[in-house]
Parts: sequence; C-alpha cells; structure tokens
Amino acid sequence: MGLFTLSFSQTYVKVSFDKDQVETIYKGGQKKFETDLSGNLRYTGNVFQANGDFRLSFTLNDKGEIADVKLLPELYDKTFEREVKRDLKRMEKHFAGKQNQEVSVNLSFGRDIQPSDARVAFQARDPFAGQTGSR
Repeated sequence: MGLFTLSFSQTYVKVSFDKDQVETIYKGGQKKFETDLSGNLRYTGNVFQANGDFRLSFTLNDKGEIADVKLLPELYDKTFEREVKRDLKRMEKHFAGKQNQEVSVNLSFGRDIQPSDARVAFQARDPFAGQTGSR
C-alpha cells in the first residue's frame, strides 16, 4: 500500500488600473475587463509560476486593435511576455473600435498556498526587524 500526497496551489492575478481608462473602451466596462484579464492570465501565471508585480501597457490603434504591448520589468526569457501578450490579444474583440488610446494596467501575480495544518504563516520583510545589535 502506497501513501502519497498532492499539493495544489493556484495562481491569483490582481488587476488594477485607472478606472476611467477602461470603462468606455471595453464592452462590459471595467469590472468585466478586470475579470476577463485576470481569468486569461491565471493559466499563464500557473504555468510559469509567476510571482510578483508587473506593468502591462498597450495601445488601442485607430482600427481598434491592440498594439505596442509592453510588459515591465523586462524579463530575460521572453516566453512569459509572449504568453501574456497572447492572453491580452484574445480580448481584442471586446474593445470598442476606433479608439487610438493608451492603456496601462498593474498586474500582481501571487500563489495561494494554504498551510497544511491550517496555521497562518507570518513573514516579515526584514527577518531581523525589531532586533538590536549587530547582524
């Protein structure tokens, strides 16, 4: 008889942006844009085990197409950036046509790993915070 355990963690994607920027150009408004973008990026985030903050900017050209997509900070391996751009392009049909407008979005990728024994884990930014003396 074998014993094994599985551990799953799901990537979450928090999307934030200037609300006035998207409300009039995306069919369904800002809430739908936020839901669609985070949903599209969730799989990519899982595959690449993305963790951290990024800035996604793009332009809607006069034909209503997504152009000049940039993901910052730039990464050495362009595969993740290419997949994020592909996920964004899948949303192109939801943008109202003839815009010629720049859009900038903050993306925060994280993992929701739950402790196996239901304890809450705390982590300080500086592990020596509050201690005096030399390090």
